[in-house]
Amino acid sequence: MSLYEAKEKHPEYSLKFYNGSTLVGTVDSGGIVSIEITRNLIADSPTVGQANAGELDATFIVPSFSIPRMAKVNALVEWNSVTYSLGWFFIDTRSTDPTNNTLSIVCFDAMLMGEQACGTSGTDITVVNAIASLMGVSVDSSVTSTIVNSYTIPASMSVDSARDVLKAIGAAYGGSFFIKRNGSLGFAGLSVPAETSYLVDENGDPITFGGDRIIV
Repeated sequence: MSLYEAKEKHPEYSLKFYNGSTLVGTVDSGGIVSIEITRNLIADSPTVGQANAGELDATFIVPSFSIPRMAKVNALVEWNSVTYSLGWFFIDTRSTDPTNNTLSIVCFDAMLMGEQACGTSGTDITVVNAIASLMGVSVDSSVTSTIVNSYTIPASMSVDSARDVLKAIGAAYGGSFFIKRNGSLGFAGLSVPAETSYLVDENGDPITFGGDRIIV
């Protein structure tokens, strides 16, 4: 492959759909019309105490397989024969376009599962672990290395939503919680982590799709 051909190569996207842990089907790059992933670690202005859900919006040719309600979706991109996960999401809404034979989905990551009541109290890391279990995710080392039993979450907060409790804990530690690309619960201070930067190749050059840079 020439240097020119390498520079002209485009990333290949795919969407894998799961019913629980069972893969039900894959939509490859050729069937994808558009895909956009948004992760607002900091919502409107630099602040702490956030627990925002990541969002996946995608439109693709209606597949031959049936996509379950609230299916789990793994968005992937392949670049230079290396496949990267762009995140795990759950379908929230879907709509079809019979004219173009396309299906559009709006999905959110596991942070949306934090809308239910926290249901526990105790030391901060104990509560964070319980919330992660409630949301069905593991806890990243960025959490366990930062949240170190400095605060106690009172029983009165157990009726608050899990996300609101995460926000309170995050604010106390000067940072915010988010769902990482591998699906685990992560934590970051005000400085934005590499997880939310642009996807680049091995030379540090941004990988683009239709002229747009890919935020990961």
